Amino acid sequence: MQQMKNLRIKILMTALTLSAIFWGCDSLIYDDLEDCPQGVYVKFFSMTPCAVDSTFIGEASSLTVFAFDEEGKLVTSVSKQNVTLNRDFEVLVPVSNGNFSFIAWTGVNENFTRSTFSSGITTKKDVMLAIKSSEGRAASLGNTERIWQGESPTVFLPDPEKSGSLYKHTKINLRELTNRVKVIVEFDATITELKPQDLAVAVSSANGTINIDGSMPYNSPVIYYPQQNTVYTDNSVTWNFSMLELVTGYHNNLTINYPKTGQQVFNGDLIGSILMNTINGGINLNCENDFTIKFVLKDYCAECGTNFSCAIYVNNWLVHSYSTDL
Repeated sequence: MQQMKNLRIKILMTALTLSAIFWGCDSLIYDDLEDCPQGVYVKFFSMTPCAVDSTFIGEASSLTVFAFDEEGKLVTSVSKQNVTLNRDFEVLVPVSNGNFSFIAWTGVNENFTRSTFSSGITTKKDVMLAIKSSEGRAASLGNTERIWQGESPTVFLPDPEKSGSLYKHTKINLRELTNRVKVIVEFDATITELKPQDLAVAVSSANGTINIDGSMPYNSPVIYYPQQNTVYTDNSVTWNFSMLELVTGYHNNLTINYPKTGQQVFNGDLIGSILMNTINGGINLNCENDFTIKFVLKDYCAECGTNFSCAIYVNNWLVHSYSTDL
């Protein structure tokens, strides 16, 4: 009988020991819960306002997740390289006791200068990055390069002294902050005096600096984006550009001219005059990142060879027609 009693005591003591080891932070018998770990698991998806379902970015060269407290001050950050942002991928951010929001950036590479970040000092409105440039000319972004940014809803974690170990989950909708612009000038058969090789193009914007929260400061200098490649045919020329996000009010300009005389086919605001001016309202900058802008030139004064009409299309939507002198 005494042996049975001793055996029961040993079993009870073993169980209590294991409980302290494996479930200490959640156990009622564990008094000091202050050091119990907490955190938030963050997942990532992408869904524009025009989409009916979410998608996943897939492979990304880099990922940084910032955690900010309720005052908008940086608490901590987690960075990873060469990740695959699919349905199952998630990042654990170690935070505890408070309200937190999380901002993620993906795709930032050697073409950008990143700011330095300090816990308790850095805010969401501080600069995240600036595209590298030399003499006003931006670094060349490849057509496959994408920059994404997004922010989570607020997540609350209670005091670990009262609640012990706790992990929560949230998601971030990543929004692309890069654009591809293809500019095409097509000559009608009536034009015989000009050749596609006679034209030159320039795309510029003051969008080269972006804050952590995805906004842009208003004091950034205007930079010119280089052409990715140029393709000529007998009656057309195509220029391809890759750039940071086009945002209204940041001096986004497109110029197409005839260098031999200095005369212009077009010189105007890339957003106000073209992208947001389609006749049937077919373009939504919040939903599209790739734009094909097509100029069709037609000679309506064949005997003088200097007066032309120009029709402009964006992603096959007519913007307007106007006359020009070359």
